[in-house]
Amino acid sequence: MRPGGVGGPLARWRVTFDTGESFLVEGLALVGRRPEPRAGEPVRHLVPLRSSDMSLSKTHAQFQVAPGGVLVVMDRGSTNGSILIRQGVSRELTAGKPTTLRDTDVVRFGDRQMSVVRES
Repeated sequence: MRPGGVGGPLARWRVTFDTGESFLVEGLALVGRRPEPRAGEPVRHLVPLRSSDMSLSKTHAQFQVAPGGVLVVMDRGSTNGSILIRQGVSRELTAGKPTTLRDTDVVRFGDRQMSVVRES
């Protein structure tokens, strides 16, 4: 790979949910109780999650690999919000604002959570 990553392979990101589901992110992913894309939205992954306390919105959040190979997550205006946990420190995500994730970050969507690992 050349300096700055130009011309080299993009990062591969694996997400793992507390349900045990795990996959490499390849395009736009939606997560929620019954996630549905907006009209014309090119969704690659739909991740329906059960919510024992109904704290998870129907379409709660989205994530995808952005240009440059970074993984970004965005709360889609969910009722209970999304929380980024980085090195043990929690902060709420701002709805509608993409947030760049780092290797080993955890994101909590209502009563569910997802961990993030960079594989390359």
